[in-house]
Amino acid sequence: MPRLSPPLQAALREAVAARFGQPLLYPSHCDALEVELQKTSAGGGQRLSPSTLRRFFGLVDTEAGFHLHTLDTLARYAGHADFAAFGQAVSGLATASTAATGTLNDIPELLGMERLTYPERLLLGYFLGRVTRPIAPNGPAVPLALRLAAHPAGQEYFVESFVDLTHLNGAYGEVVTEYLRHKHTPDAQLFGHCVLFLGEFLAENEPAWRQRLALLLALPVPAEVHAFPRGRRGFAEIVAQWYDAPELPLPADVLGRLRREAQATEAPASTMPAFYNFFSAGYHFHVAEALFLTSQFGLLLEWLEFTQAQCPELATLEHNVYNELLRAFYAVAQLRTHRSRASVPSVRGLFQFETHSWLLDYYQVHIWLVELHFAAGTDATEETRLRSHIKGFAVLYGMPFFERVARSVGVL
Repeated sequence: MPRLSPPLQAALREAVAARFGQPLLYPSHCDALEVELQKTSAGGGQRLSPSTLRRFFGLVDTEAGFHLHTLDTLARYAGHADFAAFGQAVSGLATASTAATGTLNDIPELLGMERLTYPERLLLGYFLGRVTRPIAPNGPAVPLALRLAAHPAGQEYFVESFVDLTHLNGAYGEVVTEYLRHKHTPDAQLFGHCVLFLGEFLAENEPAWRQRLALLLALPVPAEVHAFPRGRRGFAEIVAQWYDAPELPLPADVLGRLRREAQATEAPASTMPAFYNFFSAGYHFHVAEALFLTSQFGLLLEWLEFTQAQCPELATLEHNVYNELLRAFYAVAQLRTHRSRASVPSVRGLFQFETHSWLLDYYQVHIWLVELHFAAGTDATEETRLRSHIKGFAVLYGMPFFERVARSVGVL
């Protein structure tokens, strides 16, 4: 069996990892690659056993070489005709004294995270998020956060488990940008670019968000992609159309497509991001959020009634940030369409839940906007207080769009 030089084996590992979307550092990655090789024409439909893949990627110590069948299959998967063609393409590496192995940003301690139970992994991800948060709102990302963004375990258990929207136009935006450089799966790319679009739009940086919008609308979205990134793309479409024609409602064909996509979106999988999986209507939430922030209350009411019909389990779901906000949006929609004189929802109780604090400091401004709808024109003191809070948040975190929304409330 052929014996590979370390630089050549490292090069083929990197080429396969680039196609796979991330470095193969865990046994579960090799299991997933085995399945993908059988499915893809690039792999020739050939089967390589997980044990062979684990040996090739260094997860099992071995002194033996590899069958040519193994090397040909991996080379074809990486985009070459066979292993000989791959060897010619990287021939310069054969005599190199060193080769990049993709582990410069490795954090060995994180390799043990797969041995933890699911609650333990969530807790560690939460801890990593808390300790890497910037002290100042506009402070830079700390070095550890950037290293985590480049590490497979850090990506899954930090970036995707501690979504820090408050600091999007600061440290968290830096982290997501670094994450996108290293993780190229459809879920990751859609998640990352949609999140960055949100920060740019809230910052009212039109050149940046328009460029980002074109990029994210061109991204592939396989059917299995998580509901939350798909919903964030719907959010981006809605707010962009509103920006271009603020006096016109969302076109019926767009709303119809969003409904069909919502119906086709399956319940969240067990990965990415972890906390999202406790809420089954992530796609629906982000469409509702966009309609709320753009004051399209008739469409918002219709969308929320559609959501209630499609997701009846939400009627009994308690102590969930997203569900409580949907109820609050519904009350505002009823108020603004004169369906009823709804009272302000009791959403402040959410702040009794310490584990939600990192989410709520972003969605807090949504709650203030909800309360402002009920205070405007009826309680001058409360209205002044709420407008001051919203303005302060917008200035502190570089999100002036929220102040624009607050100004519109008084003229509805």
